[in-house]
Amino acid sequence: MRRRTYGFVILVLLASVVSRAQTKGIVTFGSLKNLEYINDFYNGGTGSLGSGPGPNFGLQFTTNAQTIVSASKGGSGNFIHNPGGYPVMFFQTGKNVTITPTNGIQTGLWFYYSALQAGVATVYAGPNGTGNILASITLTANNSGCPTYKLCVWSPVGVPLTGTAGSISFAGVPDYLAIGTMHLGSALPTKIALVSSQNPSVQGEPVTFTATVTATGTAALGNVTFKAAGNVVGVVPVVGGTASITLSSLKVGSTQISAKFQGTGFATVVKSVFQVVN
Repeated sequence: MRRRTYGFVILVLLASVVSRAQTKGIVTFGSLKNLEYINDFYNGGTGSLGSGPGPNFGLQFTTNAQTIVSASKGGSGNFIHNPGGYPVMFFQTGKNVTITPTNGIQTGLWFYYSALQAGVATVYAGPNGTGNILASITLTANNSGCPTYKLCVWSPVGVPLTGTAGSISFAGVPDYLAIGTMHLGSALPTKIALVSSQNPSVQGEPVTFTATVTATGTAALGNVTFKAAGNVVGVVPVVGGTASITLSSLKVGSTQISAKFQGTGFATVVKSVFQVVN
């Protein structure tokens, strides 16, 4: 008699659906009009002025969330250099804007902001600004050197996630904080550089290899795995943006030394150098 596996198959399919349900996408605020309330533009509907629907990311915005277009593009926004030239999000009333992704956000998120007075970005485990706080980032005033009351500097902020984010809140002084393009549900872009303390070197001489790791909008957190000729020679945590290892037993000739960075919420990156030993 053949065993019935229908229940098992259903469970597998359900698990697959759940794993694919996380919010992932880029929110540019493009196609929204000047001073338009976002409403359901990113939730299968339209903005207050009829724009949309935009990409359906299942995002619910509080009712005070608006977009504004730069004056250089025909809008009323007193800002320049906004990412991609797209409209940006701001609020004229209330103390904050909260975005709730119905399916949650995993892995990481990053965005650009510009502020005339300090604000705060808070990532919560629950919807609508509830539950445990997963991250809280001060959005410092960043427009030094700009003309008076004009936003011209846009700083990136990256948030690696070890759990699922249920909502994001942007708080600040009304009309003094703007949020640019947002990347949701993806690993933070990461770069790595690798240098040798002395190349070429002499056999038996200690050589220190230093990997420098940078990430978009935040400090990189994770480990660097060093390999010599394909063999692991050490796993070193990144501290202050760097990880180093010293080797003194390299063979005469040219040996490939590689450094691979891995960290939760960050993109995995690898860099190599060839060490010449005489």
